[in-house]
Amino acid sequence: MMTYAKSTDRPMPLAEAVWVDPARMSGVPCFRGTRLPVQQLFDWIEDGVPLNEFLGEFQVDRRAATAVLRAGASAVCAAAAGSPDCATPS
Repeated sequence: MMTYAKSTDRPMPLAEAVWVDPARMSGVPCFRGTRLPVQQLFDWIEDGVPLNEFLGEFQVDRRAATAVLRAGASAVCAAAAGSPDCATPS
């Protein structure tokens, strides 16, 4: 399983964190370089598993997980408030 360089201060763009390939995993979005669906992160969090445990179990870079979580927050915000920027920190 591929891991990324450990954190820098720069947020990871979602395009660097996630890949979609119709020929692999039926096109399910996965953490880049893995076959780990991003949905797995949300499932674990829903089950109450701490983020650090998820990161250690699957060897996912924190910046990649954070990019996915931020994208999820933005999607919820956009759906609820009609503004894709409402989850952006000020």
